[in-house]
Amino acid sequence: MKKLARLITIIIFLGGIVFLIFRERIIGSWQIYQLSTHLTEAMARGGGDQYSFQIAAGIKGKSKKDTVNAYVSYKHESGFQANIQYNGNRYIISGNADSTRVYVSDPQLLISGKGMKENSHFDVIRLLGEILENHPQTSFIPGLSWSKRAGAALWALVKCKFDRISSDHQSLSVITFPEELFKQKLQLKIGENRKYVELNSAGGETKITITFRAHPEHDGLQSTEHYKKVIHVGGEELNTAIYRGALRAGGILLENKMPPKPDGVERRWGRGVLTYVNDNRVFVAKGTHRQIGEAHGALLKNEIRKMVDATLYTICWVYTLEQGSWFIDDLRTAYKHESPFIPAKYQREMEGMAESSGISLEEIRLTNVFPALFHCSGFALFNAATVDGVLYHGRVLDYITELGLQYYPLVQVLQPEGSHAFVNIGYAGFIGSVSGMNDQEVAFGEMGGGGVGAWDGMPMAFLMREGMERAKNLDEALSIFRDTPRTCEYYYVISDGKIPDARGLATTPEKFEVVKPGEFNKFLNEPVKDAVLMSAGSRYKKLVERVKADYGKIDREKAIHLMDRPVAMKSNLHDVLFVPQKLEFWVANAGSGTPACNEPYTHYSMKDLLKLVQ
Repeated sequence: MKKLARLITIIIFLGGIVFLIFRERIIGSWQIYQLSTHLTEAMARGGGDQYSFQIAAGIKGKSKKDTVNAYVSYKHESGFQANIQYNGNRYIISGNADSTRVYVSDPQLLISGKGMKENSHFDVIRLLGEILENHPQTSFIPGLSWSKRAGAALWALVKCKFDRISSDHQSLSVITFPEELFKQKLQLKIGENRKYVELNSAGGETKITITFRAHPEHDGLQSTEHYKKVIHVGGEELNTAIYRGALRAGGILLENKMPPKPDGVERRWGRGVLTYVNDNRVFVAKGTHRQIGEAHGALLKNEIRKMVDATLYTICWVYTLEQGSWFIDDLRTAYKHESPFIPAKYQREMEGMAESSGISLEEIRLTNVFPALFHCSGFALFNAATVDGVLYHGRVLDYITELGLQYYPLVQVLQPEGSHAFVNIGYAGFIGSVSGMNDQEVAFGEMGGGGVGAWDGMPMAFLMREGMERAKNLDEALSIFRDTPRTCEYYYVISDGKIPDARGLATTPEKFEVVKPGEFNKFLNEPVKDAVLMSAGSRYKKLVERVKADYGKIDREKAIHLMDRPVAMKSNLHDVLFVPQKLEFWVANAGSGTPACNEPYTHYSMKDLLKLVQ
């Protein structure tokens, strides 16, 4: 017993010496464990009863420098406030039980709505947790087990540098992480009982500082009553737009750094299947339109939620500030005018999607009439223009990649009852089409123009879908587009591999102009035999130049490269090459910061994909 007592005494003595020598290192690693535990719990249930933090960030790009200063204050059952200054503009969000108000300094605008029903929705720590949970590479963070938190603390014990300083009459632990870990300098300062936490990050042209105070003496917020225009938003919609808009914006920022990857697991629902080709989502379905909508909603509910949030709530703030009107109300107006022209079968498909996804029918409908602001190019080449005489139909979609649509592309291969089978190159949750081909070898692509506000007609994306479902040949497709009430200004390339032949269309609600292959047009003033080439400005001239340079020698590879920059814009969201005679197509989607034309193309066979569902 004496020997055991002596051994224990020696161990305690040596432990005490080790603790004294490595005191700051041991205390710092323990604080990392406590902090990770606190954040993990806070992201699940909310940040706490009361806190305030400041974010200061500076990011210098090639042509500009973005600076952000944000002060955020939250008090449980009292309210939420944020004062954000971004590149000189001020945005103030203030919410309590009575009202929610968003003030913008430029333009001087006030958006007001109903008070916050659940203050927890405005808890930024909880919002961060939901953003991380929705991203496959970071979903484990909000639920870190104690063993993983302990492992992180032990790693810090060995790898990090630990110091202690005094600042503002308080003692702070300073933990410096190895630069090679995050490719930048990262420093963490922690006060007693974690009431003060400061994170500093610097690397290259990026500097970020986050300061967190659990019980602040002041929050740095300012209010203002100077505004020129007031927008009143009904119900809980303003609160929803703030929360879901921020949720998706945060998700997009994360996805830009770590593009999400599908899990690759094939799933079935009724007569629908979600499968993958080279890690790209493919949805194949047959049956009634409602059954197809139900399968779409059930198999892709998470992806559809992200698309709805992006196209309704994230873009809502950009549009509202630019136009001075509430975006969602403007969408409602457009839908009210367009809905009488939307065939009942597509309404049933959207109803089925809403029911199985759990997303409201209004959100699904408004997302599907999202105003088209496309600035695209398209071509059809055949006979003498190609090396084998085969028709190649190229389609360049240029759109706002900032919405993150490129992370949730979806090739749809559908065969509705009573309709032709077709492929629709689009995105989760969108049942209309901007690029497609049917089993009758008829292919379609569109380009947006002006005329926003002329809504009394069938929405462009539904008109494209109607062409694919009904047209047996080029003449029938032209008749459908001519005889159906149309909206706004759009341009189309429609081709038929059976002939082969193609036409370009220039349309408004009143105008319907047809451009034949090799035909002169005041906007398309460099016609090429056996070709329909449609684009705008210098991009059109470059497209013509490329076709003429390889005329008669254009094969599949050369046809794909016709869509390279600068024919495709920097905002190039997807590119498609259809080969209608073979019912085959190749698709490229934009990457993180790269246009679609710079990404690899994936080959698909419509015939093979249709065999996946009986």
